[in-house]
Amino acid sequence: MRPVFLSLFLVAGVSSLIVPSVLGAPASPFPQAFLERHCVECHDSDVKKGGLDLANLSWEPTVRENFEEWVHIHDRVAKGEMPPEKKPRPAAGDLTAFLSAAGKALHEVSAREQASRGRTILRRLNRVEYENSLHTLLGIDLPLQAILPEDTPAHGFDTVAEGLRLSTLQIEKYLEAADAAIEAAITLTEAPVPVSGRFRYQDEDGVRENLDTPPGTVKDKASGNKHVVTLKELPQAVVFFSEADYRARFKKIPLRVAGTYRFRISAYGYQTHGEPVALKVYADNYREKRLLGWFDLPADKPRVVELEARLEGNEGIFLGALGVGYDDEGKGVYGIGAADYQGRGLAVEWVEVEGPLQTSWPPPSTKSLFPGVPLREYEKNRQPYRNGKKLAFEWAPEDPASSLKTVVSAFATRAFRRPLNAGEAERFVALAQAAMTEGSSFEEAARVGFKAILTSPQFLLFEEPVGPLNGYALASRLSYFFWSAPPDATLMKLAASGALTRTEVLRKEVDRMVMDPRTATGLVRNFTGQWLELRRIDATSPDMKLYPEFDEILKMSMVGETEAYFREMLEQDLDVTHLVKSDFAMLNRRLAEHYGISGVTGERFQRVRLPGDSLRGGVLTQASILKVTANGTVTSPVLRGAWVMKHLLGQPPLPPPPNVGSVEPDTRGSTTIREQLAKHRNSETCASCHRTMDPPGFALESFDVIGGFRERYRSQDKGDRPTGKLPGRPGVQYKWGPPVDASGMLADGRAFTGYVEFRRLLVGERPRLQRTLADNLAIYATGAGLSFSDRQAMDEIVREAEKQGGGIKALVREVVLSGLFRNK
Repeated sequence: MRPVFLSLFLVAGVSSLIVPSVLGAPASPFPQAFLERHCVECHDSDVKKGGLDLANLSWEPTVRENFEEWVHIHDRVAKGEMPPEKKPRPAAGDLTAFLSAAGKALHEVSAREQASRGRTILRRLNRVEYENSLHTLLGIDLPLQAILPEDTPAHGFDTVAEGLRLSTLQIEKYLEAADAAIEAAITLTEAPVPVSGRFRYQDEDGVRENLDTPPGTVKDKASGNKHVVTLKELPQAVVFFSEADYRARFKKIPLRVAGTYRFRISAYGYQTHGEPVALKVYADNYREKRLLGWFDLPADKPRVVELEARLEGNEGIFLGALGVGYDDEGKGVYGIGAADYQGRGLAVEWVEVEGPLQTSWPPPSTKSLFPGVPLREYEKNRQPYRNGKKLAFEWAPEDPASSLKTVVSAFATRAFRRPLNAGEAERFVALAQAAMTEGSSFEEAARVGFKAILTSPQFLLFEEPVGPLNGYALASRLSYFFWSAPPDATLMKLAASGALTRTEVLRKEVDRMVMDPRTATGLVRNFTGQWLELRRIDATSPDMKLYPEFDEILKMSMVGETEAYFREMLEQDLDVTHLVKSDFAMLNRRLAEHYGISGVTGERFQRVRLPGDSLRGGVLTQASILKVTANGTVTSPVLRGAWVMKHLLGQPPLPPPPNVGSVEPDTRGSTTIREQLAKHRNSETCASCHRTMDPPGFALESFDVIGGFRERYRSQDKGDRPTGKLPGRPGVQYKWGPPVDASGMLADGRAFTGYVEFRRLLVGERPRLQRTLADNLAIYATGAGLSFSDRQAMDEIVREAEKQGGGIKALVREVVLSGLFRNK
């Protein structure tokens, strides 16, 4: 059957992914006289500075590489980078004439090429969009992304068609994922025995053994190890005095069926001197665990927390704690025993479990795939097995052939995100009916049709004909922009009526969708995850000797803060300068503690007002950004400076020349990164880029690799021992090294003494901040990089947003209302 699916897909879809490799013919000559007067002296066949030979560079924009070379020349002149500072400046009139003529020629070539095939080449769903689409379509929550190959970002995003190539492997994995999704959606077994009850640690065998075995009992005669009671039993709770206690898995909760469960947990901090304790809830399969959520617990007063989570059939529940396991002297429980231990602990009273959560059986996901088809229950002693599972129901259509056509056609209509064309469903129906003719059951035949639909071009690809998008194509572009998921009923209704193509309706839909909770897990998470590189949060692991305060809750909070902050900016339509400076932050207790901000409680993010002199506020000093721009051991002004130039100012530095060595970190405390870079910058080859790139990074040297403020570097060798204690940690091993110098000078000569002064200068770059954000939003939303001819449209988007106050929601709205978004 797989060759059939592959041939269907290849014939219908892959051939349309072929992209022309050349551009349209030039419309006007390039102004050579300007270049001969001001540029050829340094860029001829003898000198070739920067590898550029203008004397032999022809004007052939039909060749893509040639066109991009001329765009690069135009942009260097437009930015004032060429001619260089030491050379005479061109007369204002000559410069204007050059840029006008060159810009016109480049624009016409680019516009002609776009008119022939559209801006966005045919693109497919990426992994996130594919999983969300199947979840919405089938009503399942089975994770599917891991089945598919990773997507290749282009122009910074995995929504861009250039990176979303198709291969035989890709299609094979789509077939595999479709099988898994359909299997999860069709459930005809007996209803799972529900779990509903209250469970206590006191009743767990391992816990009971630890509590009941007398202290000092020899547990291992060979080693002579004696038993230490590490748990404490209270009348209503068991206290854990360790952050990593192997007994914390609930083995007696019968979680044997995959599904969504509801958990309620009553617990509190014990002997914590009024300070909260963090409760961590894991899913655990004995090989690995995954954090489902965490909660702040008060001291000595039980709090009941609740969460819902999907568990696989081989997973159980594991509880952990943060900020326990040490006393005032930094000692743990193992050398003392729980009876006399005065250290911090987590007291767990009980866990209530309910699930799997189902409103009916068979589940709605099953019934929605077979509308109008009756079910018949098997007799108890005649239940067949399939894939090792006993079936309790079977489909009983009166006319199998007719019902098969109905269910396959109905599914195709929902899957394709538009009405079917005449006869479009016939080949999918024919596949299903052929399977039934060959001996497959009604359900098995239907699965063949469903699978063909889920691996078809109509489902996997965005159907966007050249020119203005119709209502259905616009609905899909909107929903995948905001939600990374298919259109909802409102969008489909507007598309069907033709109203969605009207500007006033589009404007209202943007305002509706911005406030929809799905935007938080769609646009906010996936856009910021790539634009700000939050997806790289796990790319490095902080050295725990240097940064013992780092933990997984802090890491989760780092990313959560940036997502919550961008969402607040979007919903409140805040000005783009809030990316750099604001009078508030979105914090929970763990992150506020990390920043040294008092008065914040709980695990939820909340808007916290900052004092006027705060170093926080904006994204630059958020711990997530500071972590992804460091290597886990030391910070690098080069990495952080390059990040600022690329992601906030839209001026990514050029790649380093070949054979230029990198700066190796010094964790001994002998030299600072500034001293190491000073030697690096003495090279004329390196100095020009570092003059622009390093200053923002120097300003951020006041923040360590996990986003904490510092006045001195941390060292593993030379330096002074810290005198204080870290919150939630018994002690530290690092030393204080050399002092931090966060001063610098921008390429234009403006100096700053530290981050606050640099921030003030950066706020003044508002037009560049706004244009950079607008460019990235347009790329992410339309699935295409920006061409030369798009620049005028981007100028108009920014101008229209400015008329509405220049807020981020206005910018998003104008991107959607633009011709870039409303046309292929």
